[in-house]
Amino acid sequence: MEPKRSLGQNFFVNQNLAKRIAQEVFNESPDLIVEIGPGQGYFSKIFYEQKAKLLLIEKDDILAEELSSVFPKESIINRDFLDWNFEELSIFPKDKITFFGSLPYNVSKKIIDKIINSEYFRNPCFFIIQKEVAEKYTSSSPNNNYLATKTLLLAKTKKILDISPDSFRPKPKVMSSLIGFYPLKKSYGIFIENKSLEQFDIFLQSAFKQPRKKLLNNLKRYRFKEEQREKIMELLERRAQHTSLEDFYFLFSNILPS
Repeated sequence: MEPKRSLGQNFFVNQNLAKRIAQEVFNESPDLIVEIGPGQGYFSKIFYEQKAKLLLIEKDDILAEELSSVFPKESIINRDFLDWNFEELSIFPKDKITFFGSLPYNVSKKIIDKIINSEYFRNPCFFIIQKEVAEKYTSSSPNNNYLATKTLLLAKTKKILDISPDSFRPKPKVMSSLIGFYPLKKSYGIFIENKSLEQFDIFLQSAFKQPRKKLLNNLKRYRFKEEQREKIMELLERRAQHTSLEDFYFLFSNILPS
């Protein structure tokens, strides 16, 4: 079957590297692997041969039908993952679930965001995405960015290895990377108590809106408490890329009500 550009399909074809990537997943000893966009089942076959229990979510009708014939005893869901309901995982209440997928570049961030914000993000998950995006996820001060900072509320990230275009058919025009997301247990109490994660997201977007400007300019819409004025002013003199999540959290927790 020819890959469909409309679905961002690039099929993995590097067997040795596929086994190495699969081993990263197996190292977490999953009870259930939820694979997003398995395509022709290249990784699925490796998982299956190792007796892993699979739930395969494939948007392409033809590929989903083929997967059903190759893996008749596994769960195959013919649906766009972004429209899929996590409640279907409720029948696996005690299973250690690992999400995996070689994701279409154009929707990879939306897919990852949906997973790490879900109650089923309890164990490490692994994705093949565009290298440039993987490096954004794993950036930190002094090269911080909005995506990395927001993600760090929920997950630690690690770029595991880079993948050349030769490992796919058709060959993409850019490098890819395998990246791991590891759930964090650290609690940022203000988000739990005040349910203000959405407000913090708006705050971060403002901070990174004009990266060349100091936070003093990007955050001028906010008023801050006087008690910690010295530290607050010190942080506001920085640019967003030089500011850690902890420092953003400190600033946010000292905002005066509007």
